[in-house]
Amino acid sequence: MGEISVAPAGATETVARFVTTLAAHEIPAEALRRARIALLDCIGCAVAGARFASSAMLLDFIRDCGGAPQATVVGTGLRTSAPDAALANGMLSSALLYEDTCLIMPGHATATLLPVLLALGESRHLSGQAMLEAYIVGFEIEAALGPAIAPDHYERGWHATATVGTMGATAAACRLLGLDEERVRMALGIATSLAAGSRQNFGAMMQAFHSGVAARNGVTAALLAQRGFTADPAILEARMGFCNLYGVGTAKLDAAVAGLGRHFALLGPNLLLKLYPCGFPLQRPIDCAIELANAHDLKPEDIVEISCGVHYLIPETVFHVNPQTGLQGRTSIPYCVARAIIDRKMGLAQFTDEKVQDPAVRALMPRVKTVVPPELSREALRGKVNALAAPATMEIRLRDGRTLSTRVEYFRGAGERPLSDAEVVGKFRECAGLVLDAARVEQARAMIENLGALGDVADLAAVLAA
Repeated sequence: MGEISVAPAGATETVARFVTTLAAHEIPAEALRRARIALLDCIGCAVAGARFASSAMLLDFIRDCGGAPQATVVGTGLRTSAPDAALANGMLSSALLYEDTCLIMPGHATATLLPVLLALGESRHLSGQAMLEAYIVGFEIEAALGPAIAPDHYERGWHATATVGTMGATAAACRLLGLDEERVRMALGIATSLAAGSRQNFGAMMQAFHSGVAARNGVTAALLAQRGFTADPAILEARMGFCNLYGVGTAKLDAAVAGLGRHFALLGPNLLLKLYPCGFPLQRPIDCAIELANAHDLKPEDIVEISCGVHYLIPETVFHVNPQTGLQGRTSIPYCVARAIIDRKMGLAQFTDEKVQDPAVRALMPRVKTVVPPELSREALRGKVNALAAPATMEIRLRDGRTLSTRVEYFRGAGERPLSDAEVVGKFRECAGLVLDAARVEQARAMIENLGALGDVADLAAVLAA
């Protein structure tokens, strides 16, 4: 394989150096602990996602395409090529919209990284420690590049899970393959031409597909770069490169990548886990609704109107005001608020097509109004407060003349209010137990909790195969 000659390339070079030189001893123990929690949470979501209807369609497609049996699709008996396994496991990870979110990406970080770690880890018989290190590398790249193109990227309709996620997945794949700095830069160049994903597809099967696309892009870009495939070596900062294409310039890029390896975004309140299997912007409104319903024993017939106050980008993100399916319900403020008040809980059972068509919830939904308070408006906040970090408020006007109100600054699962280890394990058991027997669930849990000691990722993949 011939040598690639590459001139210095600013931010792209900084990222590539971080990917290749971050040493295991430089990674804080707390970052490793948080990585294990994220992987446990997301693996449970992925295994459960194997039972989803849209997942079955994708798996049928992958079977028809064939492919060398290199890696496992979790929760199934299917083994396929590493890129296609990454595609499938990414979609499974996001199928239920139960997976975590990186606040400053903003998008589903682990759902784009886990599939890369499993596909290459299993096919190359890598260690659990290598898997953890690659996860942290990928997470940090996503946490750096997201702010470099925010908020314009998201406001223009790009889904950062698919775009920024592609770059993080590529970094993780390069780390696992042990690529040198020059080939990492090639891989990032390849990845930039692969990255895409529209938020208009939220509430449809394509939303979850974005995580799979990002993971497959990462594996593909790294494997091509490993073979000597070339691309622009300065893709992040180039005139027609990543930041200029997906954002509005490179003004924030150097500062965004300068802290790589010195400060770890994973240690901040940036990794957010979910208690509710629906769009991330709905976590706070659901908390508001359940709090008020429980505190005042609310019944739908008591309610005249519900006013939900949110950041200006939220109505553009979870925009289904009249959902007809469980998928659309996962991205609908009226449905989630109405359902939460009726059931006072929001789990997997609350997001079926039948639940969305329930006459009681359909009668209450029109009374749920989404508003943007002046302090959360575009004029007040643009570029200052991330939509995912903004509080939610709720006012409920009752037929007896009372008005009830509450505000949720940090929802359960936010970095400032993290779920307990027991809650994460409970969620993992709930999800993985939908597909795997109890013994396998516990075996997988133990392997993930001790991932640094795992000698071969293929052993974990075997346990996760149904």
